[in-house]
Amino acid sequence: MNRVYGLLTDFAPVRQDESRHIVSYGLTKVDKNHYEWFEVYLYKKQVPNLGFDTVKKTVLGDINARTDEKIVSGFVWTPEGAEAGINVWLSEEKQHNFSEAQRVAVMTEGASLPVKFKMGEDAEGNPVYHTFTSVAELNGFYLAAVAYVQQCLDDGWAEKDAIDWSIYE
Repeated sequence: MNRVYGLLTDFAPVRQDESRHIVSYGLTKVDKNHYEWFEVYLYKKQVPNLGFDTVKKTVLGDINARTDEKIVSGFVWTPEGAEAGINVWLSEEKQHNFSEAQRVAVMTEGASLPVKFKMGEDAEGNPVYHTFTSVAELNGFYLAAVAYVQQCLDDGWAEKDAIDWSIYE
């Protein structure tokens, strides 16, 4: 996947060069004369003939991959009283762990707290941890994370729904 910035005349839903098929989608106007879109490359050795089903599968797969990446690495949470937000990695495993910690904390009325999590890493690659000491703080974090994941999914679905598949037929 590659994000491209250019003129409308540069956009082509499908084109080819010597070694690959190039599938473009998500045309968005940036300013008066410029547009932005995504391109996915399919190498002819792997996909010799490019049909509509392959194009659709490729575009939807690319949107799914970008949505997943946004979920995993795009959530920023700011703890109460903190000056800066923490970039929280929301892999499926971490989502499950956060969910279980929140569920147990609620069920035990906070007896399972404090609970410490590695939230992610800072810009230098050092681990960033946070210790949840109250049910309210853990609930707030968990609800924010769930809302973020849902928003990412909604955005992905909207992007898929906005595709004009007729340009690829």
